[in-house]
Amino acid sequence: KNSAQREEARRKFEASKLPVTVLTGFLGSGKTTLLNYILSEQKERKYAVIENEYGSVGVDDQLVRSKFKEDEDVVEMNNGC
Repeated sequence: KNSAQREEARRKFEASKLPVTVLTGFLGSGKTTLLNYILSEQKERKYAVIENEYGSVGVDDQLVRSKFKEDEDVVEMNNGC
């Protein structure tokens, strides 16, 4: 391949990358507050949220779910999976 083809291939590869952020912290450290801010205020981007509830009763899922539009899919994963 010539350099123009390599550069085009590199641009396509870079454009196909999906940024990922892992939000973690101790109980009460503000994780849900930050996530709710991102979901409600940063509307120029689309987000996928995977929430790992640890325990048989989801606490944060209702707080996070309230920030999604009604047509959004929400799947709860609990028990520290």
